[in-house]
Amino acid sequence: MATPTVVQISLSSDAPTQVINYTAKKLYTSQDNLKAVVDFLSNSVAQLPLKVYKRDDETTRKRDRDSTAAKLLYMPNSDQTAFEFIRGVAMEYFIFGCVYVWLMPDANSDSGYQMRIIPSEWVTETIGGTAYAPDAIRVQTKSGQFVDIPKEEFIQFKTYSPGNPGGYVAPISGLRQTLQEQIEAGNFRKQLWHSSGRLNAQIVRPKDVQPWDDEARRRFITAFREGWGAGGEKAGSIPLLEDGMEIKPFSTSFKESQWAESVKLSRESVAAAYGVNPSLVWHSDTQTYASSKDNARALYAECLGPILQMIQQRINSFLLPKVKADKSLYVEFDLTEKLKGSFEERASILQSAVGGPWMTRNEARADNNLPPVEGGDELIVPLNVVEGGQASPQDTHMNEQQDMTTVDAEPAKMRSKAQSKRVRVGSSEEEDQKLAEVLSKFFKRQADSVLPKIGAKAENWWNQHRWDEELAADIEPLINELADRHGADVAKVIGSKYSGEQTRAYLKTLSEGRAAAINESTKRKLEETMEYEGEDEEDHTPAHVMDVRSGEHADLLGHALAIAAIGWAGLHEAPQQARQQGIRKTVKKVWVTGANARDTHAALNGVEVDVDEPFPNGALWPGDDDLSPDESCGCNCATEIVILED
Repeated sequence: MATPTVVQISLSSDAPTQVINYTAKKLYTSQDNLKAVVDFLSNSVAQLPLKVYKRDDETTRKRDRDSTAAKLLYMPNSDQTAFEFIRGVAMEYFIFGCVYVWLMPDANSDSGYQMRIIPSEWVTETIGGTAYAPDAIRVQTKSGQFVDIPKEEFIQFKTYSPGNPGGYVAPISGLRQTLQEQIEAGNFRKQLWHSSGRLNAQIVRPKDVQPWDDEARRRFITAFREGWGAGGEKAGSIPLLEDGMEIKPFSTSFKESQWAESVKLSRESVAAAYGVNPSLVWHSDTQTYASSKDNARALYAECLGPILQMIQQRINSFLLPKVKADKSLYVEFDLTEKLKGSFEERASILQSAVGGPWMTRNEARADNNLPPVEGGDELIVPLNVVEGGQASPQDTHMNEQQDMTTVDAEPAKMRSKAQSKRVRVGSSEEEDQKLAEVLSKFFKRQADSVLPKIGAKAENWWNQHRWDEELAADIEPLINELADRHGADVAKVIGSKYSGEQTRAYLKTLSEGRAAAINESTKRKLEETMEYEGEDEEDHTPAHVMDVRSGEHADLLGHALAIAAIGWAGLHEAPQQARQQGIRKTVKKVWVTGANARDTHAALNGVEVDVDEPFPNGALWPGDDDLSPDESCGCNCATEIVILED
């Protein structure tokens, strides 16, 4: 028999016999941490379109839009969209651990059917059949009427109940202790605010004054509560006491009761019960942009992957046969929909998969609701991308490519396969992230020191010398590591040896210069907020500046530091050391445009110059400091070294 999930919670240790039944629904509506996680997961599942496909063979499939199953899933009923219906299924599953969907004929719908979610609290029992597949379920509606629904008309989605095959367990049941503590803490805080003076202060009357009788004590207490208690006409004012009486604080602070820690524990416990990273739902002090992207990927791989698979299989195995769908049809969640929120990531994945550009200009224009242009149906292949050569212009790490046919942009001519060797000069996402994490920790440490001083209006709130020394010391080891690795990669292709010791003085100066520039920029931004008097003050505070610096700015600055060290080591120092060793080879460099590049950078794609010469825009490498901020900031282009065999 299926019954609504009930969690019994004692409201107070002082009254162990006072127990209130909290149903799963009541817990969801009253506990904000639980509601936040369930809503987040349900919306994440519903965001993915559930599509119907027709399989022709093992490698060929076509999207089906005309079958009964496709029409039914597109419009489950006359009141709900597909998103709303799937969200409802997911929400019932996450709250109750069981969902029943009623499939009914509907002559007015395109599919001939409609689906309705049966509220879990309406299901009173199962009838006949087996524990896994009952012959019917009995439902009691709001009006009190009982309805038996046969197995041909419903589909069930359930968790597994250990020791009770066919039963189910609500995910909430594992949160009983945590939610009980939260309810008790909430009741305590409510009483504290409502009953002014009951716990946070006491009135002391000297023992050597005229004793009170019971009537005098009662009158004083009543008058004090009516005048200075919650809702009293004198509430908030200073009471005038007689007979030498004093008001003394007597309270339990939130710090002493570890209120903040209990809230954090509750969030982590609720998230753990559903297998989701808490930082996806609530902001974390240690979260960076790079780590948030990794968490988002894990959401659909580890957290929601099993749930999505279960829903797909239940629909394929039980719903499709009930609507007499062709056996070649199956449903599947479209995970690529999630990537549409990040064009760069989606474009990079597809470009890497196909080895080159994958859209024509007219396809791109149609995707942006623009009319086609003449000649726009041909696929443009950049000059630096050839079949059998590099996998994708998106590659950013150094990978040696020997014996490869190369194409010059200036002049445009073909070299023989044995005439050149190539190596890519650019930072990887992992290398950028390491520097970003170092910068983020530095900005947080800086904020902990600077913000209290600004709040106290201290004159000496900024110590430029200290911050320059600390940041330079933080970033110098990573800059040395990047320069050594990429310089050695280029030297290997040239046929020389790379000495990292020769670079230490320059890289130390680079670290100190970049540290000073970053700190000067931070100081300037803080000063601007301190003088700001316009609207949107929340976005113009010192705290907001430091939050942004430790977040998205740390990512941008980390990438800029990486390409500065790598560009100098690979494009200047490695060829220079080779010449010092007597190795005389012609070395060129080619600009390789990154994803979603500026028009000025896209125009440079494939342009080749001597390794010691600047590109036509004046930069020695992408992201060079000689470029203006509009040209250098956020640049994800790379450079390719070409070594010509004499």
